[in-house]
Amino acid sequence: MRKQFSMVITAVCLLAFARGVEANQPSTGNGPAFATSADVKLSTVRELIAAKDFTTAEKLANQVTTGSPDLVDGWMMLGYVRALAGEYTGSNTAYDQALQHGADRREVLTRKAYNCRRMGDVAQSRACYEALLNASGNDIDILLQYGAFETGAAGWDNAVDAFTRVLKVDLENLPAIRALATVEQKRGDRAQLAYWLDYGLTYHPDDVGLLRRRARASLDEQDYTHAVGYLERLVAADTESPGGYRNLGIAQYQLGHKREAVAAFIHVHELGGKLAGLYGPMADCYRTTGKPAEAMRIAEEGIAAGNQLAWLYSVRGKIYEDRGAYDKAIMSFRKAVNLKDDPWSSYARKQIGRQQQLKKRARMMAVQGASQ
Repeated sequence: MRKQFSMVITAVCLLAFARGVEANQPSTGNGPAFATSADVKLSTVRELIAAKDFTTAEKLANQVTTGSPDLVDGWMMLGYVRALAGEYTGSNTAYDQALQHGADRREVLTRKAYNCRRMGDVAQSRACYEALLNASGNDIDILLQYGAFETGAAGWDNAVDAFTRVLKVDLENLPAIRALATVEQKRGDRAQLAYWLDYGLTYHPDDVGLLRRRARASLDEQDYTHAVGYLERLVAADTESPGGYRNLGIAQYQLGHKREAVAAFIHVHELGGKLAGLYGPMADCYRTTGKPAEAMRIAEEGIAAGNQLAWLYSVRGKIYEDRGAYDKAIMSFRKAVNLKDDPWSSYARKQIGRQQQLKKRARMMAVQGASQ
């Protein structure tokens, strides 16, 4: 019986070792190294973690650290389990013990920084990152992590310092460039936002994310000429971007380039993008470029969708005016006025008087023509 039990234990140890668990005991002669009891327990802890049974996993990891207090892996595993369970203070205590027994300092500080961030302890998080940087210098991964932490904590100057240190090591580092643009956007410095986006596009001229953000910045500044340039580059790099075509159409419309605008709006529709917010400019573009039927179709579609109604009733009124249907034009403009949605309601109010004058003139000309 004892012999059978011994064979079972040996089989369990060999199974744990076969799963990739490192053995702490040296091999004897040329034979295999056998897993220790601590190794077997740590393997079980990993299985419990995978099953999300953190309570049992922590109890077993505690047994490992009690039985083998010098085992670094035990303390690291205990710290990890506690962090998964949300016990961040206890996790850091375990990591401190691991450090005392020779754990990798960078790994411990990285994990402690994570815990402190989860606890909302800005000061301790910052201390961990500063210690990491003091030990590793301009390590890009750590600098990016630190910059991200400072961005989340609104430590703008520290974040900028971290990300610019990355660029001193790797001047084309795209994550750092994007992060610098984000920092400047969050603190509202539009000039610096544009600077970092332009900096990034110098090294990554076809980056869709940078082009989209640079175009958006130009639109926000109502710099439509430059916005068109960036947006044309964007849709060339990302031909399936309805948002890119949408903004391109808006920028072209603001510049008075109505044929170019409607071409962009058509792309939005073809790519499955929503026309909400575009019905007004699209209908106006069609009307002013000599396509009244398309203009009326878009106006009616937008009215049915309940979008930009005052604008569309005004455009529809102008289409009726072009047709000489002044009574219908007046009715359409009155609907725009009743919506009280300026500037289009005010525009429509003025147009009603104009339609009445045009209607009167048309009657007079008809009478004169009949008398002749």
